[in-house]
Amino acid sequence: MCLFVGPNAHCYSAGTFVEAGQGEARVVRSGQTPERFALETPVGWLKVAPDGRSVLIANERGTRIWRWREGFGMRHFLEASNSRDVLGGGFIVVNGACVTLVSQGGALRGLLAQDSELFASNLRSPHSFAPRSFRQLPGNRVALTGSFFSDPYDVVLTVSVDELLRDPDAVQRAIPIKAPVRDRAVRVAAGPCHPDAAVVFRDPEDSEVPDDDEDVDTDEYRSDVENFAGLYIRQLDTGGLLERYEYTGGALSGAPIIATSNWIAVQVGGGVDLIRRGIGALRHVPGAILDVWGSQLAIVAGNQLVSITPIDSAV
Repeated sequence: MCLFVGPNAHCYSAGTFVEAGQGEARVVRSGQTPERFALETPVGWLKVAPDGRSVLIANERGTRIWRWREGFGMRHFLEASNSRDVLGGGFIVVNGACVTLVSQGGALRGLLAQDSELFASNLRSPHSFAPRSFRQLPGNRVALTGSFFSDPYDVVLTVSVDELLRDPDAVQRAIPIKAPVRDRAVRVAAGPCHPDAAVVFRDPEDSEVPDDDEDVDTDEYRSDVENFAGLYIRQLDTGGLLERYEYTGGALSGAPIIATSNWIAVQVGGGVDLIRRGIGALRHVPGAILDVWGSQLAIVAGNQLVSITPIDSAV
């Protein structure tokens, strides 16, 4: 999820500002002259790499992804092969290198520069899981948000980067473990809470009912948040619940989210919601893009980037 102002979507990280909508994408890198590109369809989401040198843009239906790279311009990147092929994309950092994550056709791939493959992970068997978004967590972990085949709810689960690098079945092995973070709800998202925790948004909408399907069952591990709508922070090494706050904001599954020392910040359609840690007080910052990589807010006015502010200095 990114910032939407009317029909236009916006995203920011590491000096790269992207605005897309109404048939055009505009990429501004470190204040230089914007690069402009025609788009064929309305935009569903934008994601900027942690080094600012690459951008992913998905169409509204999530069946096509374009990629902009510094020095290469905009190119068609991915296309769904059929109606059941769910595309996902994002970025992580591995050993100092920016890695593009691509989920398509039952596989999760990590791509280095020039698209050399760092790893490939099985998403198809025995569990059919389709992640759509990714978020790096402390402790060299990644949160994957997506859905199991035939399950109407979304799921967030975590996997070790080291396991992804060495084991093609790393995601399959992580699914039944259900730790250190695993959740299932109508809307769910996870992000970092340094130094050793994760922050999670969940909204089950209705009372949760256990499911007999082995892929989507509930478990005792997260009974401390079952039938709870809101935000919580979980310690990654032990799985212990540290904090939780009631919240029913407008975040979508996979939305950018982060916890700083003072605030939990969540991207919603028209800006960023800030929830004060310790008391749960809510403040909405309109026109703000949440840059999780930089732990900051990029403020947009009139489809132009006007300021960058650290989250803990924004209020």
